[in-house]
Amino acid sequence: MIDKSLELDLGPPEDDDPLSSREFRVSMPELALEALARHRRPGSVPPPGLPLEPIYPTLTHAFFHALKRGDETGMTLLPERESEAPEHRSWAELAAEAQRLAGRLAARGVGQGDRVLLVLPTGWEFVLSFFALTLLRATPVPTYPPSMLERAEIALAKNRRIADHAGVKAVITTRKLRLLIGELATVERPLWSTEGLLAEGATAEVPTRAKPSEPAFIQYTSGSTGHPKGVVLTHRALCANIQAIGQALGVGGDDVVVSWLPLYHDMGLIGVLLFAAYWKLPLVIMSPSAFLLNPRRWLKAIGDYRGTLSPAPNFGYARCLKRVRDLEGLDLSSWRVALNGAEPVSWETLRAFEERFAPAGFRDTTFFPVYGLAETSLAATFPPLGRPVKHDRVDREALARGHAIPAEGPGSTVLVGCGAAVPGHRVYVVDAEGRPLPDRQVGHVVVQGPSVMRGYLDAPEATGEVLRGETLWTGDLGYFVEDQLYVAGRVKDLIIVRGRNYHAEDVEAVAERVEGARKGCCVAFGVYDEDQQQDLLVLVCETKLEEEDARAAVAEAIAGRVQEECGLRVDEVVLVPPGTVPKTSSGKRQRTLTRDLFLRDELVVRRTSKLKLAYIFARSGVGFAAARAQRLLRRRPTHR
Repeated sequence: MIDKSLELDLGPPEDDDPLSSREFRVSMPELALEALARHRRPGSVPPPGLPLEPIYPTLTHAFFHALKRGDETGMTLLPERESEAPEHRSWAELAAEAQRLAGRLAARGVGQGDRVLLVLPTGWEFVLSFFALTLLRATPVPTYPPSMLERAEIALAKNRRIADHAGVKAVITTRKLRLLIGELATVERPLWSTEGLLAEGATAEVPTRAKPSEPAFIQYTSGSTGHPKGVVLTHRALCANIQAIGQALGVGGDDVVVSWLPLYHDMGLIGVLLFAAYWKLPLVIMSPSAFLLNPRRWLKAIGDYRGTLSPAPNFGYARCLKRVRDLEGLDLSSWRVALNGAEPVSWETLRAFEERFAPAGFRDTTFFPVYGLAETSLAATFPPLGRPVKHDRVDREALARGHAIPAEGPGSTVLVGCGAAVPGHRVYVVDAEGRPLPDRQVGHVVVQGPSVMRGYLDAPEATGEVLRGETLWTGDLGYFVEDQLYVAGRVKDLIIVRGRNYHAEDVEAVAERVEGARKGCCVAFGVYDEDQQQDLLVLVCETKLEEEDARAAVAEAIAGRVQEECGLRVDEVVLVPPGTVPKTSSGKRQRTLTRDLFLRDELVVRRTSKLKLAYIFARSGVGFAAARAQRLLRRRPTHR
């Protein structure tokens, strides 16, 4: 039962608040959905030319509107085990529960401007905690929860760095995870479990007065060097990006979102949870671990719930190709937009997926390659709706020199088009001086628009490197052809060997086509050899092979394939066991860190041993208990 008496004090309207009235008509988002859906036609970015005018100025306004709705539209959480029943809560119920949790957090002293670390898995706990902190005008700082015990030490170290850097007031986690991360607790930084917060009765008033200019949350970037930066995203930026995504997708009242993406990452948090809550769409979620164990469940859920919008990085589609053979019972005919982003999009993967799942109703117009980054909230470019994916086959050597020259056969490579700027934004390619470049000239990808971040948290120098006035320099290289952006790679990952440039992603893609090399687990980089006084190319590739002759044959095949297709001599192929190549929490290869580990001769599988794990558990318990005891001693009155 929803408590209709729950009200939020949104305060008086502000000059920068596009909604001048505190009263929201229930029909407002429904009318917007109807208008956008009318323009959902193949080949257009709907609605063409429509100015970007967000329905809500802040996420708090969006949540407040959910309280006014009485229908059952909301979020369905699929269980870890298929034998168990799904659990559903409406957006109205979630908003009401979040407000009650906000009152309990307020009773513990959390308020406006406080940063709170969220170390939570994908589930109700994350959703309620994030929404509750938003209602309090506090700033959530979501981060990666240790999901595998053998990686616990790495995850804990990252969480500690983020907690210290962000200066969080508290940490919210679950009782199970508290056993692992208890040492994050300090005298000044308590660690609370969601179970305890949801069970207690003490509450305080939640006097919410949301402002578009305030931070909505801090998204820590993946951090290719292992030291992530905190991207500060305001309510205004988030609402602009979510509105732009909705307009570009022609979102309508008949849309249903299905996802397995982690909620602590921007693609899952903004592109799935906040997007569905903002537009009040049905959302079906399963955990990343459930998908990884059985990718078929994702595809089955799309058919069972008639999903229309479902995103995934390229490796998600590749995993389905590897693990899903039986198409019986799969119905993908409702799936109108399959967003593919967060990492380089493979043309081979797209073609193979379309061919494999066409008998299940998957159409060649469903794939939707996109480009974006945390610094633009999420989305930067989208392609037109209802068209087959655009691709461009170009000369590999010319591309490395800065020219995208069409080519066929050996020596060519294929890039996938990611569309043009989302509504209300500008994306273009410039030279090093900021001058716009013509089509097929490779340069720096830059973005302008209301979704661009305020800056990196407490890092003015790093902010100044990427924000020049109102223009964000993304660090990516790319080019345009007929209003389609093609991303060639990262500036910092450009390999310069023997005076020539090569894109790391291109070299890695060639190496991974060799049987025995694990896809998504090869890293290419250049090193300077002092003895030879020249740059050398090194390839680190994961393989499951253990027999020496087989490993030698794979290494030779990798070197030969790269030489043949890229015209590049590989000076060293390093074969390592699965789990050796360091990756970010979102699965991206950390090339700089891999290079550093190679130079230090420390390329080993980074797993937490059973002894270290036991030490972590013990240290966690001691740290949590000690911090709690010291806080209790502080509260105890002194008697003279």
